[in-house]
Amino acid sequence: MKNKPEFFLIVCGLSAVCLIILASSPLALLAFSNNDTAAAVGLPAYQESFPAESNYTLPNDAVDAYYLNENPEYLPAGNKPVYDVFTVTERQHQGLALGLPPVTPYYGTKVVYLTFDDGPDLENTPPILDILKKHNIKATFFVVGSQIEKHPEILRRIYQEGHAIGNHSYNHVYRELYQSANSYVSQLRHTDEIIKQVTGVRSRISRAPGGSAGSFTKEYWETLSRLGYVEIGWNISSGDASREKAGQIMRNIASQMESKHLWSHAIVLMHDGRGHSETVKALPAIIKFYQDRHFEFRVVNFETPPPW
Repeated sequence: MKNKPEFFLIVCGLSAVCLIILASSPLALLAFSNNDTAAAVGLPAYQESFPAESNYTLPNDAVDAYYLNENPEYLPAGNKPVYDVFTVTERQHQGLALGLPPVTPYYGTKVVYLTFDDGPDLENTPPILDILKKHNIKATFFVVGSQIEKHPEILRRIYQEGHAIGNHSYNHVYRELYQSANSYVSQLRHTDEIIKQVTGVRSRISRAPGGSAGSFTKEYWETLSRLGYVEIGWNISSGDASREKAGQIMRNIASQMESKHLWSHAIVLMHDGRGHSETVKALPAIIKFYQDRHFEFRVVNFETPPPW
């Protein structure tokens, strides 16, 4: 019993030491206190943080492609289509990035991009897709909004089979398209909405009907850049817009390919719109021409170089 006072004194001493440690250690204090206690001693209160609300969801039938996130800090590389789950309007409403970071263009030794404008078309696009599938080749389709409304199932097939989709305006009517930069972009944004209704995503690649030369001013280019569109022209014309026969279409392409400076990024313009059945007939020979010369087939994306 004589040891009890000594034991009591030891316990009191240890308690005092613990209190001193707690008072002098912010981390220990926070571990045993609430936000009010922390604030009372001048420490920042802990706030539980949650990620910002976002509507970023992939489509149910997502394909082997790159999908842009909310605010991309870099752009994907490789031979894949690139899609955005947000439209321009959705990005604006959510305060997300519109413009795109710079990307290094891809220049290979022998590279070809097969591109088709003005579809989707019920007569020509499906057989073109059949030919591409047979040869295991991916191409790029610059689609028109009013045509998608007529044949949404064909656009869905283009997407699901791994081809790239580009925006080629809503109605392809020059007098309406080229009234101003705003008129042009308005049609792109309308077509964006239609593409997204069908596929769940939209393209950031566009091509001006008739080409940008003679139609675009500086304002067009600045507006496209600000909104995050990448305009892609061509440097090899098949001549199928002039209703050439299949044999002549092939000869047109072959003669232009004699310019070897285009071999690193040959962007071939063809059409799958109404009245272009000769393009369908010429396509197997065009594919063989490039295969025999060991060209790499690529889809148009952010890495595709400017045509000239």
